Amino acid sequence: MDKIKAMFRAFKYRNFRLFFPGLAVCQIGIWIQNIAISWLVYDLTKSPFMMGTVMFFNAIPLFIVTPFAGVLVDKFNRHKLLFAVQLLFALQALLITLFTVFDCVNIPVIIVLGVFLNCIAAIDAPLRQSTFVLLVDDKKDLPNAISLNASCFNVARFVGPAIGGLLIAYTNIGICFLINFLCILPNIFLVKMMKIEDVKSDSVENTSILKGLKEEISYTLQHPEISLSQLYLAIFCFMLLAYPMLMPVYTSEVLHANADVLGFILGATGVGSLLASLLLAMKMTTRKMRTIMFCGCLLICSAYIVLGFTNNKITAVILMFFAGVGMTSFLTPQNMLLQNIVADDKRGRVMSLNALCYGGTISLSSFVAGSIA
Repeated sequence: MDKIKAMFRAFKYRNFRLFFPGLAVCQIGIWIQNIAISWLVYDLTKSPFMMGTVMFFNAIPLFIVTPFAGVLVDKFNRHKLLFAVQLLFALQALLITLFTVFDCVNIPVIIVLGVFLNCIAAIDAPLRQSTFVLLVDDKKDLPNAISLNASCFNVARFVGPAIGGLLIAYTNIGICFLINFLCILPNIFLVKMMKIEDVKSDSVENTSILKGLKEEISYTLQHPEISLSQLYLAIFCFMLLAYPMLMPVYTSEVLHANADVLGFILGATGVGSLLASLLLAMKMTTRKMRTIMFCGCLLICSAYIVLGFTNNKITAVILMFFAGVGMTSFLTPQNMLLQNIVADDKRGRVMSLNALCYGGTISLSSFVAGSIA
């Protein structure tokens, strides 16, 4: 019982209790939309190269907006920004739903709405990650809040693709986009109910955006532990996290299966990730983080190598489960190590570079992997 209480200790804070369920439902909707988009692009083009190209163009805002997003997060009120971002997410989901319902969706529309979505996501990632320190009153509970956040994403990574695959197989893609829109609505009201005291220093508020960006890069380069951690993350994401783009191709061309099987494969990744994040929330200490990161990297590499030699559906599901365990065993400790060493007034900017190392490199690797495929 004590271990269970320790695993969920961040829930004793009101803001975290409001933040967590809304985020969980919202992320399920996003994963339903993600699998629908990937399957729709492949269905329209039948080209792995085009899939990688679409993902690359969609991710251009991550390279342009993300570095400035960290400055905005550190300058302006996080609560108001968080609320505005949820409204924009809902608007994007509504637009793609309407385009699909009226049969106007095509590759240019997908690219434009994808660019719009990633402009929002570029602000959301550093904003959300830097907000955790405001959701828990005691910083000792910050690692637990981050682990539970990872488990939230991993539940969504399990539930979302499974639901999305079944919806595509037995209804239509428009339903997926509509459900994503409906999933975002509760999060808007929950974020509005939160009471966050976001105190900014005068030096941060009076800093220009360009000067803030310069300080962001300078601060990261002056702290080797931060820059090295982000370099590890960029390499890991570039080499190992293009799988959402490749999986529709793999499912169709290698396994000769439909969208429901794709949902189960991506869902297995989420189950593995969820299991890993819950274990990390219960047992992980700072001293063990680097060892866990190394083991996670080794596990996901091994799973991918074996996956390349199989065309069996059950084996593929099992291997992607272990890939999910390895992925979270690397990503969660990396985030925790970074959050533990970064200064509060630089948190938004450092986490924006971390988001760039994550999302930006995945987009590049998707283009490369799609070209190779």
